[in-house]
Amino acid sequence: MKLFLRYTGWVYIKYFVIIFIALELFYVGIDTLTNLKDLPKSANLQLIYVGLTALTAINYVLPLSLVFALIVAKINMIRNNELVSFYSLGIPKNSLILAPFSIALLVTFCYILLSATPFAYARDYQKNLMSFQSNSKSSNSIFLKYEDKFIYIQELYPNLGLANNIRIFNVQNHDITGQITAQKAKFENNEWRLLDVNIIKLPANLELNTTGYIQSVEKELTLLNGFKPKTIENIYQTNSSYSISDALDSLKTLKNEGINLGKIKSTLYSATFFPLFAPLMVLVLYYYLPITGRFFNLALASFIYVIVTLCIWGVLFVLIRFSSNGVIMPEIGIIAPIILLGAFAFKKFYENR
Repeated sequence: MKLFLRYTGWVYIKYFVIIFIALELFYVGIDTLTNLKDLPKSANLQLIYVGLTALTAINYVLPLSLVFALIVAKINMIRNNELVSFYSLGIPKNSLILAPFSIALLVTFCYILLSATPFAYARDYQKNLMSFQSNSKSSNSIFLKYEDKFIYIQELYPNLGLANNIRIFNVQNHDITGQITAQKAKFENNEWRLLDVNIIKLPANLELNTTGYIQSVEKELTLLNGFKPKTIENIYQTNSSYSISDALDSLKTLKNEGINLGKIKSTLYSATFFPLFAPLMVLVLYYYLPITGRFFNLALASFIYVIVTLCIWGVLFVLIRFSSNGVIMPEIGIIAPIILLGAFAFKKFYENR
C-alpha cells in the first residue's frame, strides 16, 4: 500500500515541478519582453522586477500546474499500462488518487497561508517598481468616514505609515462638533500620532452672546486606533490588492462604517476559497480518465482535459471579477461555485468507494 502511494505521489510531484517551472518561465519571459522598454535601467532593479513577476505568476500558474500535473502523470501511467496493473493487483480506484489529491491539497493550503503575508502585494510592488516609486508611493486627496469622524488626508504614504495635511471632523447626531488639523502624522503602535495639532471645538448649542468655538494647540495627539494605512489605501484604491490578514483587519475595522465591503470580501474569498479549485479539479478529472489507451486517443483526451480545465478556471476567474465589481454577491460568485465543485468531487469519490 505504501509503495504504490509513494510511487504515484512521486510521479505527480515530478510532473508538477516540471510544469510549474515551465509555466513560470513562460509567464516571466512574456511579461519581461512585453515591458522591456519600461524596465528600470539599474540591473538590480531589473532582477527585483523579474523576481516580483515570478511571485505574481504563482497566483495564475500554481492552480493550473496542479491540475495539469495530474493529467500528464495519469496519461503517462495509462500509456505505460501502469494504471491497469495497479487495478489488476486489487488496488481500489479511490486509493490511487489519495497521494496526488493530498499533495495538491497541501500545496494549496501552503499557498493560502502565503497569501496572508506580503506575498499578496507582489503585483503592487511590481507596478510601483515600474513607476520608480516603490516605498515613496503616495495616495492623494483621500476623504472617508471612520468612527463618527470624517477624515481628509491630502497625502498618504501607506508603505511608510506617513500622512501630510490631515483634517478630522468630529460628528455627533449629524452635526459637526469640532475639527482637528495636523500638518503631519505617523502610524505607530497601531494608532496615528498627529504632530503640531490645531483643535477647534464647537459648542453644542450656538447662541448669541455665548462662547463660540474653543481653539487649542497640541504638540502631539494620538487617535484613530487600529486604522491602518494599508486599510485606508485599499478603501481609496479600487484596484488595490489585499492580503488575507489585511482583508480581515479591514472587514473588522469597517464593518460598522456603512461602506460597501464587496471588494474586500471578494479579495478575501478569492484568496481562501478559489485556490481549492485545483485539488477539487484533480479529484474530478481523475474519475473521467480512461483506464487504458486501447480504445482512446490519449493525445486527444489530454487536449480535452486541458481545455476543460482552462474553461472552468476561466469561468471562476470571471465570476471573481464580477464579484469584485459588485455585479454579483461575493458569496454567490466565489464561494458557491467552489462548494458545488467540491460536492461533485466528493460525490464521485463516494460512488467509487
